[in-house]
Amino acid sequence: MNKEKRKLIVLVTMTLFIYVTVWAQPSPITIKKSKTRHGPERGALIISGGGGTTAKIRERFLELAGGKENAHIVVITTNSGDSAAYNIRAAEQVKEELGVEDVTILHTASLVEANSDVFIEPLKKATAVYFVGGRQWRAADSYLNTRTHQAFLDVLDRGGVIFGGSAGASIQGSFLWRGDTSGPHILIGNHTQGLGFLKNSVIDQHLLRRNRQFDLLEFIKKSPELIGIGLDEKTAILVQRDILEVLGESYAVIYDHNTILGKGNNTHVVDNKEVYTASNGPFFFLYEGQKYDLSNRQVINRPPRRFDSPANSPASAEGTVHGIALETVTAPSPDSELFARVSPVTARKESTTRHGPEKGSLIIAGSGFTPEVWDKFLELAGGKEKANIVVITAAAGDSAALSVRTAERIKQRFGIENVITLHTKSLEAANSEEFIEPLKKATGVFFEGGRQWRIADSYLNTLAHQAFWDVLDRGGVIIGGSAGASIQGSFLWRGDTAGPHILIGDHTQGLGFLKNSAIDQHLLRRNRAFDLIDFIRSAPDFTGIGLDETAAILVRRDTLEVIGNSYAAIYDYNTVIGRGNNSHVVDNKEVYTASNGPFFFLHKGQKYDLKERKVIK
Repeated sequence: MNKEKRKLIVLVTMTLFIYVTVWAQPSPITIKKSKTRHGPERGALIISGGGGTTAKIRERFLELAGGKENAHIVVITTNSGDSAAYNIRAAEQVKEELGVEDVTILHTASLVEANSDVFIEPLKKATAVYFVGGRQWRAADSYLNTRTHQAFLDVLDRGGVIFGGSAGASIQGSFLWRGDTSGPHILIGNHTQGLGFLKNSVIDQHLLRRNRQFDLLEFIKKSPELIGIGLDEKTAILVQRDILEVLGESYAVIYDHNTILGKGNNTHVVDNKEVYTASNGPFFFLYEGQKYDLSNRQVINRPPRRFDSPANSPASAEGTVHGIALETVTAPSPDSELFARVSPVTARKESTTRHGPEKGSLIIAGSGFTPEVWDKFLELAGGKEKANIVVITAAAGDSAALSVRTAERIKQRFGIENVITLHTKSLEAANSEEFIEPLKKATGVFFEGGRQWRIADSYLNTLAHQAFWDVLDRGGVIIGGSAGASIQGSFLWRGDTAGPHILIGDHTQGLGFLKNSAIDQHLLRRNRAFDLIDFIRSAPDFTGIGLDETAAILVRRDTLEVIGNSYAAIYDYNTVIGRGNNSHVVDNKEVYTASNGPFFFLHKGQKYDLKERKVIK
């Protein structure tokens, strides 16, 4: 037998051996009868949107993995590609973040290797599997329907946990989203099967930061048996059986067929005190701590909050408030002498700005001010040495305690003494020289939250209103959160005395510091994202701005910049009707378009040109 023939026999023999021992075996992954519709019967999944994690997410993962002493973690780096250096760094990062020494890397791009005993050996004692990010199709190419795939499921069956972020999130679904080898811009590509740890599901990630929130809609509309889950960065869901719980800093978004069709059962409690419905749009948001029943497709409401004892009741305080006394004051009737006066506030005939003030600055917050926002307010008000702050508490009602607490809080925050409270519900008082005296030297005005119509009732078209403008004209700053945000727009959104559920009510004129605008707040936390759309569609001259809690915008002339921790949503007429010019760079590396839906999000540091109606790159 010649040498060439012997080589051919050896090659054929090896090929037959591989075929018989690996490829000819039936797939170890079979359809199992399951008592759960979506999640695993045992164990847990942590599915993260990418962009890093939070301490709480890491703590929960470590707890489910058995704690520092008992955790055996296997890191799957296949999604990242064949970078040995990256793979080593990934393992070291897991060790450092979790304080665990027993960390093993598994990496292959070979189905043959993924079907070998040697490769799966570390998984036999693993209490946790950690999928890194990258491209999800690589994990499908390497592990789908292999013995390694079965070994992942065995970790769950032993009560372990599987974690994955970004690509490591999407691969956990049964349908593989953005699984095309040419790039994540292709939603349904040449890889469509995920590892299926979360059954009957499709998972997207980097959701709000990359303006992907509308991408799953059409797919779920045509796939009623699937649940779509979108995860923003630094946000995760914990899934145990069919219960999903949100962890992290931002939001999970639920795409349910019934909700898309307007038949969703998603009325739920927010902050343990108010009921909001998520059925006003085709998807809805869940924040940290909220839970969702995947099997019954409904939000799990937490019980209402109650005060257990007088010690936990709202505090009271005493103090003086500049201006009229806090007892009830009867507003003058429309035919009174006061109403007959010419308004001291008139529309300015000439302006070089379309929206923002010609001078000075506005800080408009969805509710809650981050340290960065507070610091920016003090800086624009002149710093510790020069700041003179006037606090306007009309929105909160006649609460002397609240009025005093707000001023004291600002004093303590900044270490300054020049803080005075103005409070009235009387147009007559707001038109008096005595009342507006503190505003004549103010460098900053702070509008307290509450109900925005109260501010309009007290100050609209008065000398005090003009005095607010004068603060801006001197280069000062006006700040407000919640109701103190909405009142700064020209159209007063949610201004009805009956409640904020009425979008266009019996008060429709704001103080107009931000012209040609309507401003909403508590946006994502209270699932209000779709409320402004129809209004902007019917009012093309207006720009709608929605602000989530802890999010704020800084407006100087016609430039808007996001300075808070969450998101600002822009509702522009052109975007609403599908002709938006809102392709923009995210994280200085990729271009994403926001024109696939009627609104788009801006995150911290991003800027928007209100006059030209486009993102500033």
